[in-house]
Amino acid sequence: MKNYKKAWAFALAVSLTAGLTACSDDDGGEHGYLNATETTTQQTVALNTETLAAEEEEKVADLTDSLTDTELENKTIKWMAFWDPWHPTGQGNSKPVAVELFEKKYGGEIEYYPTTWENMANDLSTSVLGGEGIDFFPGLDAIPKYVISGMSQSYDSYANWDSPLWKSVKELNDTYMIGGSHYAMICDITEGYVVYYNRKTIEEMGYDDPAELYAKDEWTMEKFKSMLTDFVNEEEGRYGLDGWFNTTPLYEAFGAPTIAIKDGKMFNNLNDPNLGRAMNYQYELYKNGLVLDKSLFSWNPQIQYIGEGKELFYIGGIYELTKAPEIWSETFGEVGDVMFVPIPRDEEADKYYYNAQYEYCYNLCTGAQNPIGTTLFMECVIASQQDENAVQISDNKYMNDYGWSEEMIDMRHEVKRLSMENPVWDNYNGLGSDMSTLIGDSINKPFGGEDWNTTRESIYDAVQLGIDDVNAQI
Repeated sequence: MKNYKKAWAFALAVSLTAGLTACSDDDGGEHGYLNATETTTQQTVALNTETLAAEEEEKVADLTDSLTDTELENKTIKWMAFWDPWHPTGQGNSKPVAVELFEKKYGGEIEYYPTTWENMANDLSTSVLGGEGIDFFPGLDAIPKYVISGMSQSYDSYANWDSPLWKSVKELNDTYMIGGSHYAMICDITEGYVVYYNRKTIEEMGYDDPAELYAKDEWTMEKFKSMLTDFVNEEEGRYGLDGWFNTTPLYEAFGAPTIAIKDGKMFNNLNDPNLGRAMNYQYELYKNGLVLDKSLFSWNPQIQYIGEGKELFYIGGIYELTKAPEIWSETFGEVGDVMFVPIPRDEEADKYYYNAQYEYCYNLCTGAQNPIGTTLFMECVIASQQDENAVQISDNKYMNDYGWSEEMIDMRHEVKRLSMENPVWDNYNGLGSDMSTLIGDSINKPFGGEDWNTTRESIYDAVQLGIDDVNAQI
């Protein structure tokens, strides 16, 4: 489910230029982006006629045995979000395995209630107050702000934590409990952000291939920086690191978020020395000109420079290559030359920490009209992510529809492994708009030329007051 981060990336990029509007790129129609001025109404979406192959259908049918065996009286659940992963449209986008399971086991149906990134909170609030009965909505960022505001309710009364499926994710869900209860329905951790590069460029510069460095456990932050240092020469039109989302994956690799959840409460982690090292590392990248100055390009990344050999690295999500190869090759380069590796390892860290992505994380809406159906659908999502056959179906799609090589498939699994073993998630967006803006702006300041110590001292007291206020309401 690439669409969450992709939609978020789009919303941020556009809001920095001309305000939030509908997506207009080649892939935009696939994801159901809406103009911010559009109102929220129930939407019936026709499923893509493409479905799973016969042998895949049989494998999915076998998965239903792992689900709770019950008759679902209310077969409809209502989903509100600014994208719709459950009703895919566009060439090559078949119905998700989780939806296949929900339909086959329970005769279930998902209704989509579209909103926008900008209007999400208002539309949810209107739904709760008006008794619309929205069942679930996305995101770990809802914790704890939507718990405090009363838009999210605990699902402990509906999940069977003794069942094999729920047991498999209980430890993960326990990590994000608020006040002793589960609110975030976390079904899986997905692959974190990666470093893209073009092998032709690497070869022409005489560098070691990052994939080979990773295999030898030599893909480190210092190696990453040294390659950037050698490559960058703006007079010759060579730029270093590009991407909208460089900051978070890099500092989370040092193992320390700015805001954490500990024992059901929010925790101010700004004084963590590992966070300090991470931020000062990024300050050094900027100070030495190793990061593309997007202000020179109307605040737009220049991904096509990767394909042109004018840029060394680009940090982005796996979703960057989840479209037809003739599309993504226009930016990253010839299909055989494009590769990605995990975010580099911090040499001083005790583990290989990784930016966790919780794209299969949902919230049970207060006033949900079908909490039982929603919880059963969560089982379908868990099952679809854990089963080997379902994983193989996904791998086949990446190879057949997106033109991936076996090496890329293997690297994706490796990124997934790292993401699951030592995940790091920064929960500052769960504090509310004022606090999240304060912290979000601050963690980007090293890329703007301000050292972290100065930044941290300027915001620490205000953040702590905000944390105290939030914890008092939990």
